[in-house]
Amino acid sequence: MDPGRATRHTVSVSTDGSLELPPGEAGHDDVPGPGAHHVTAVPAVAASVGDAVPGVGVGGPAEDDHAAEHGVPGAGVGGPAEDDHAAEHGVPALDDGVGPAGAHAVASAPNATARRSRAMRLTKDLDLLRGLAADVTGEGLGVVRLATQIGRDKSQVSRSLRALVETGLVERDPVTGRYHLGLELYALAASTAQRRLLSVAPDVLRHLAGQLDETVHLCTLHGIDVLTLRSESPPARATAWGAWEGETAPAHATSAGRVLLAGLSPAALRDRYSAAELAGTAPRSRVQSADDLAAVLAEVHTAGTSVVREEHEEGAIGVSAPVYDFRGERVAAINVSGERRLVEPRLDEVVTSLAAGATRLSRLLGARTTSDGDLPRRPT
Repeated sequence: MDPGRATRHTVSVSTDGSLELPPGEAGHDDVPGPGAHHVTAVPAVAASVGDAVPGVGVGGPAEDDHAAEHGVPGAGVGGPAEDDHAAEHGVPALDDGVGPAGAHAVASAPNATARRSRAMRLTKDLDLLRGLAADVTGEGLGVVRLATQIGRDKSQVSRSLRALVETGLVERDPVTGRYHLGLELYALAASTAQRRLLSVAPDVLRHLAGQLDETVHLCTLHGIDVLTLRSESPPARATAWGAWEGETAPAHATSAGRVLLAGLSPAALRDRYSAAELAGTAPRSRVQSADDLAAVLAEVHTAGTSVVREEHEEGAIGVSAPVYDFRGERVAAINVSGERRLVEPRLDEVVTSLAAGATRLSRLLGARTTSDGDLPRRPT
């Protein structure tokens, strides 16, 4: 290329927003196809062309964030910026006189800058979401309070919140003007909650099984039953009580079922048992009526854990502690069921260990804890 001549590139922009690169040498004007428009880029007028056509970075290294956000691919015409979109779709890079090695080295800097810029924007949005999640009042946060809480300019926070509202990740109360986490965020979290639970629980269960020398179970509610999702036995031996994965038992007659039922609201509890007959379903159980169930659940509320002695199976004892998720909801129970004659003498140790294990698992699920490390007790 003659260094004394200004390089002139012609780019056709089709009606669908894609770039059509002309054949031949730089500066050759081909006739574009129907519906295409010419943008002739001369280094001296790079800024004005860049302003006129968003997403076409002519003669400069900066990547057009506006174009990136709106799906318009950038074209590094006459400048060092590398077009990631073009590279992904097999569009050859334009030759502006810089050799391949030099062009790659020059292009890497603006690309790295753009990636850092996107990462910073994402980090700031996550800060907003964490700030809203930290609101324990349930009433939401206003722009000024949230900006102060996370140390950001209120005008920036306001703009970011409006964008997050459009995605459904944040919702705005039309009456108070306050913001809170949106249903879309909860839906995303809920879709992965069970997977997360099953992913992180085994290590906690194995630790407890080795510590207590008892088989430890992870249980959830399944209608009016309690379902065992996972069992872990001590490494040194297999106990007679074994693994119960996939098995169910009446929730009202088991310790795991009771700590989970205790997390339901009175209305939800009535709905769950509206068509269920408690009498006779577990003949050994103390619970034979709705009043009986309310009485034993009140005991669980007070203790925070549940102990059931020979109500489901003769000679057995069950001990359970609740597991909470990031919403503060009880989503599972950690349970030890064994021979009463062996477990009863060290019941305090078993209860303490299970409660600590349940707290650890709750933290892994995103549950917030108090300053002393305990899970906050929610009114029910």
